[in-house]
Amino acid sequence: MNVSRPIAYVIGSGLATLHELKTVYDTEDLLDLIEIARVRDYNGG
Repeated sequence: MNVSRPIAYVIGSGLATLHELKTVYDTEDLLDLIEIARVRDYNGG
């Protein structure tokens, strides 16, 4: 199964699973998770 880059980024960052993104989180949550991951990456964490 292919997933979009934003979804792969969040999954790869360990912030959510594919199942969680499909069932628990909505699009706004996905954008928040991307922001969290980007800030963490920028800060070297």
